[in-house]
Amino acid sequence: LARRARPAAPPVLDRAGIRLDPARREVVRDGRYVPLSRKEFAVLEELLLANGAVVSAEHLLEKAWDEHTDPFTNVVRVTMMTLRRKLGEPQIVQTVPGVGYRVP
Repeated sequence: LARRARPAAPPVLDRAGIRLDPARREVVRDGRYVPLSRKEFAVLEELLLANGAVVSAEHLLEKAWDEHTDPFTNVVRVTMMTLRRKLGEPQIVQTVPGVGYRVP
């Protein structure tokens, strides 16, 4: 049993002054702990995993919410607004009009 491989811990994502640790479910921005809800954490994780690429609202709905969520809802915009407020200034989550969101 001791020789069995332990499952690899997910890598810590570090981008634009944000450090996201999926194993501990912790987010730190510029040395300050940021408490996030489950959905906000999932959205931020998807944005950081994209490595600067634009992530569509549909993709975020698919990854952070369940399949029964109405695709015409504004829940992604509301979650993005609260996420930006919690992360503080300067804003790091950019909106790409008509396409989605990204963290450069």
